[in-house]
Amino acid sequence: MAFVGEAVVSTFVQILLHKLSSKIINEVSIVLSIDKDLQKLEGSLKTIQSVLVDATKQQDEKSEVKVWLDELNRLAYDVEDILDEYAAHVGRLQLKPNKVRRLISSYCNPKVLFLKRMVASRMREINGSLADLSSRVNFKLRLEKTVGLGKESSSSSSQKGRRQTTSFLDESCFYGRETDKSSIIEKLLRSNGPDEETLGVLAIVGIGGLGKTTLAQSVYNDENVKIHFNLRAWVSISDEKVDNAKITKAIIESATRNDCKLTDLEPLQGKLEEMLREKKFLIVLDDVWNMTLGDWNELKKPLMFGEKGSTVIVTTRSESVSSIMATLLIHHLHGLGDEFCWTILRKWASIDDNILSSNPKLEEIGRKIARKCKGVPLAVKTLGGLLHSKVKVEEYWEYVLKSKMWELEDDDDEKGIMPALRLSYQHLPAHLKRCFAYCSILPKDHEFKKDELIPLWMGEGLICPDGRKQTEDIGSEYFDELFFRSFLQYRFSRFVMHDLIHDLAQSISTDICFGLEEEPHNELSSRNNRRNINTPKKIRHLSLFPTKLIDNYKLENSVTLDQFVKSSSGSLRTFLMHGPYPWCSMEIPWLGTHLDSLFAAWKCLRVLSLRGIKIHELPDSIRNLKLLRYLDLSSTDIERLPKAVCKLYHLQILILEHLGILELPKDMGRKLVNIQLVKIRTFNYKVGHGNGIEELKLWGCIRECRSISISGLENIVVNIADANEDVTLKKNKYLQRLTLEWNNVGKRDLAERLMECLQPNIDALGELIIVGYYGNRFPSWIAAMSNLVEVYLGDCKCEVLPPLGKLPSLKHLEIRRMDNWNGEWSLGGGRANCDEHNGLHFNQFPCLRWLLINRCPKLRTLPVPNPIPSLESLNLDDCKQLESFPEWTHCFTSLEVLNIYRCSRLKAFPNKGLPTNKLKELKLSGCGEKKRKILPKGVGLHMLTSLEKLTIKKCSGLKYFPLEREWQLPTSLQDLTLHNFKKLEALPSNWFTGLTSLKSLEIQNAPRLASLPEGRLPSRVQYLRISGCPLLRKSCKKYEERNKIAHIPYIKIT
Repeated sequence: MAFVGEAVVSTFVQILLHKLSSKIINEVSIVLSIDKDLQKLEGSLKTIQSVLVDATKQQDEKSEVKVWLDELNRLAYDVEDILDEYAAHVGRLQLKPNKVRRLISSYCNPKVLFLKRMVASRMREINGSLADLSSRVNFKLRLEKTVGLGKESSSSSSQKGRRQTTSFLDESCFYGRETDKSSIIEKLLRSNGPDEETLGVLAIVGIGGLGKTTLAQSVYNDENVKIHFNLRAWVSISDEKVDNAKITKAIIESATRNDCKLTDLEPLQGKLEEMLREKKFLIVLDDVWNMTLGDWNELKKPLMFGEKGSTVIVTTRSESVSSIMATLLIHHLHGLGDEFCWTILRKWASIDDNILSSNPKLEEIGRKIARKCKGVPLAVKTLGGLLHSKVKVEEYWEYVLKSKMWELEDDDDEKGIMPALRLSYQHLPAHLKRCFAYCSILPKDHEFKKDELIPLWMGEGLICPDGRKQTEDIGSEYFDELFFRSFLQYRFSRFVMHDLIHDLAQSISTDICFGLEEEPHNELSSRNNRRNINTPKKIRHLSLFPTKLIDNYKLENSVTLDQFVKSSSGSLRTFLMHGPYPWCSMEIPWLGTHLDSLFAAWKCLRVLSLRGIKIHELPDSIRNLKLLRYLDLSSTDIERLPKAVCKLYHLQILILEHLGILELPKDMGRKLVNIQLVKIRTFNYKVGHGNGIEELKLWGCIRECRSISISGLENIVVNIADANEDVTLKKNKYLQRLTLEWNNVGKRDLAERLMECLQPNIDALGELIIVGYYGNRFPSWIAAMSNLVEVYLGDCKCEVLPPLGKLPSLKHLEIRRMDNWNGEWSLGGGRANCDEHNGLHFNQFPCLRWLLINRCPKLRTLPVPNPIPSLESLNLDDCKQLESFPEWTHCFTSLEVLNIYRCSRLKAFPNKGLPTNKLKELKLSGCGEKKRKILPKGVGLHMLTSLEKLTIKKCSGLKYFPLEREWQLPTSLQDLTLHNFKKLEALPSNWFTGLTSLKSLEIQNAPRLASLPEGRLPSRVQYLRISGCPLLRKSCKKYEERNKIAHIPYIKIT
């Protein structure tokens, strides 16, 4: 069932009316004598807009209304095409100074006559079709006054792979499953008795959207489960066809947190067997759709080598899968109770007690809505998002409760969940409906980032212009709203669509979106409706995400992919091809052969992605893509863009990531006036013939780019005359992140001159990254960056750093591999080191929270000129000459984390010790006197009353910890880790006295340590790990030593 009608057309009408109101279009239309045609078009669109809401409500009851909406939908695409073509013609005239005025004043000019004939002819055709539709609109449509739906729609107009999961749990989403969780955990922790099999399998079975994955995540992350199993792995199966090599590889990568380069099943199983041997493991296989007995017998071979009690948890919708795999327990997950559903609905609709007390009937209606969701959490959350902003509108809730959508169920609907999802979709604002439907072009397995999806919406023109906000910001609001309404889900830094939500998107967009996925035997099949293969001219959006080379490109009914794409080229607006690898390309022979002819045929294309496809060059016929707004050539083999790219007047988004060498046309910045977003991450930015600065003028011409990264800057030669306003980035008021990288060393004066030329807007920039800069001094503009929040300086050759302490907003500073820097900062008119600052009471770094200094070999003391009360985290690594800290280090009153690694000359901390107020975590590794390899003095542990975690590593020369009071552990300590003490023979006898908060103790690689201190370890210790301590391991087998640790629940000694 498709609901695309009003969702597409309503948003279309709004966007089209906005385009018709363009000042330049209206001025030129008067001269061309087509202003009346445009006025007629505007009037027809406004008339149609007034009946769209009512038509949408009736499309499921009246087939003639559905047909009318479908025809209007197709016509709306045609209207936008002609308006965009018109805008492109007018825009190109605008690019030439005074050209528009001269051309439009010369009525007989051939270009003007061509434009007039082209637009007038197509406008009359469009107006005729609209008139025909308007005459057929009398289906006794009436505008309902129903509170809520009609108002929202009008106001808003003014405004089969599977999902991939991870082990990370959002605790706020876990409701009503405590009993299920306890039952499963009890079975897991008892599954190592003498009668148990080596490998146990527990299956969680239930319908989609019921919370199987969430329950498995909660079990997987339970602290008792973590301690019980030596090794854990989470694998999302997702695919309907079992691939044992892929699953085995995923288990290895999840368990090790590292990529596995193996691909064949036999070596993969050998590696997994080695990993699991004599270990008690827990593996979760999430979302298993199919598993034959033969597949399972093959997959579990290496799993049989684990320790007794090892367990596999399977989540599945299939009873047959559970019966094949399960040996321990088949746990059937049932719907949540009405009370839990009401709790979830309240949370997602943000209903508090105050709202309920002021509107008592709202609870009665809400409980009835929750009951209709039949215990399915996904349906409840989605409806909660729908009702969120309507909590005070009783009539709206009543309307939702009595909606006829509850009566619509598909034959394959699982327990009535789809009506709830469709109802939530139906009540989305029109602009969100269209954005949501477009998401069906992505595969179900696909994880995406927010900044990947929004540019696609922008390219397709799905974001309604505001006039006050940037398009990208409006898109971010759309995304957040879909996420809040549970149409998108968060999965550890990325987003996915639940498979049922994706099914909903596919049912909505079946007539316009078409996705292809791979099948065995080099065949492709549609992810959407297979009948579209026979009607390619209706397809507007086409996607293909191949994972391997396919030669034949066979579709159903013996249709080949090239035939299908050519047939749909006249109407196609999106061609989204996405290779599987982020850093390299995959060969698609057919595409390279036909690209030139496709560019000539794709007259309506807005979005083009060839990401990850092996293409060496773009044909000049790309100039024919006059309506193109989005171009992604990332991870291809393209080394230069043709000049024809400059003809793409409408281009807004240009993505050129992971390219080797890139040369851009010199006029690109001047001619691509509509560019809003540029993503360029290259290994070497080639600046063109003669190594001149002209090509960098592109960056000065881009006004709305948020992030710019340029590398290979050593190739640019800058003359004094080049340092002018046009070369800089000052005019870009939206640039938030700037990366400048030199790959090789050149002349210092040229680098310094270039840096002055690259000045960004001082009020906009929030993040600055400079790598490999070899000038003697940094540019003066850095000190004026009042909103700069993050700074990264790496591999620079300067002896003096810029006056970063003056930046009022700086919170995050990272300095790496600065071989010549000895701690000096520029003061604007001179330079000074930290010792010279000490008596001057400068208020430097007023907001700094995080500081990292790595591999600065000339530093002798902490290079900050004064106490920084805001500093929360201080990290020092591999500063081999660092000997001391300033005496006022104790004044870092907000410091919570202090990490010091490989500072081998650090002999002592200040006399007044470390900051004691808030320090929670202290890590010392490879510090202290270089020759003796012992700890620095003055650490003052006994004074750190907030310390919770202490880690000390690589003190290979230390035999005994000092007995001074400063090494007495604070009573607040919860976690103690000691690593690599080759000569350590004993721990202080009173070390653990009074440590009532200690929960975890870990001692590794202390081969001479033979015993723990006298007396039992503190009673609250829950976890003890001893590794690489052969004498201690041996003594722990004796009664006296064993008695010290007998009360600890989880002990691991290896």
